[in-house]
Amino acid sequence: MKKIFLLLALFVACSFSAFAGGKFPPNGKKCEVAGKVIYVDKTCVTNLDWREMLWVFEKRPEIISGSVSENAVDSTVWKRVYGERWCRKRSSVDKKNYMMTYEDMEHSPVIGFTQKQCQNYMNFRAAAVMYTYNNYSKSTQYKGVKLEYFMLSSEQYAELLKQKWFAKSFVDGYAEITSDGKFVKDGKIVDSVDDDKVTFRMYAVISE
Repeated sequence: MKKIFLLLALFVACSFSAFAGGKFPPNGKKCEVAGKVIYVDKTCVTNLDWREMLWVFEKRPEIISGSVSENAVDSTVWKRVYGERWCRKRSSVDKKNYMMTYEDMEHSPVIGFTQKQCQNYMNFRAAAVMYTYNNYSKSTQYKGVKLEYFMLSSEQYAELLKQKWFAKSFVDGYAEITSDGKFVKDGKIVDSVDDDKVTFRMYAVISE
């Protein structure tokens, strides 16, 4: 059992390899919003990130809210956005007519999630980052601190959009969802979007 847990821990540690470079949280940029220091993920949560979560949940179902299948993204969204071919399994026989599938889009932003699934992912990542840092980092700067991930409200997005680096960080064609049910697309906050390419990135706070 200990060996299995160690392998799991190492897997999670490798998943957050950027963390080893000393940045905290990984993939994060330190900013200030409404006088509060937060860390902004530079990129959206990807399909690979999401599948790593499901892999861990499958091995340790006690840390998930709901079943593993309940936390899988809605494949019907992928079909509507990219067509049936994106959801087909890879064929080992018909390689000549091989077409890309969901698994090939590992670095594309995740879509088709619910707010509950989104919260599950943030809880998972916070626990994984702190476990990795406390067990594998040589620095003691953040030992014993609490890391929490959250989604921004539309008002907080509006403030961050004033910073050029953040305004340029959005993935073309995708909209990010806010905590209050609005969307950010092309540097603007809108009440609704006319497509299903909706994703999210995470924001972190650190407390003693």
